Amino acid sequence: MCLFLGCPKTWGYTAEVQDKGKGLYLSYGCALCHGPNGQGNGINSQKFKPPPTNFHDLKAYLHGQDRDSIRRSIQNGIKEDNSIMPAFQDISTEELDQIIDYLVSLQEKK
Repeated sequence: MCLFLGCPKTWGYTAEVQDKGKGLYLSYGCALCHGPNGQGNGINSQKFKPPPTNFHDLKAYLHGQDRDSIRRSIQNGIKEDNSIMPAFQDISTEELDQIIDYLVSLQEKK
């Protein structure tokens, strides 16, 4: 397990938190577009212009990379700038928080 130094991408997130969030990310089909590791390279990604968000790149987020912005994007979907991410309104608050924890853990910390 990482103890702060040497693991900037996982700052504050335990392996258990990441595993739960990633499991939900995969089960809800997020990887089909965003890729198995959230790099925007899923099997459907080539169909989209602009491509799906690479969650590792803070500049790639259309509506902000903070937890509240990610929550709104997942719950409301994105239907602008030719993006067609559907809304996921049926995800429980607990599961949504776990997915968000996983996505935030992927962000490159500079």
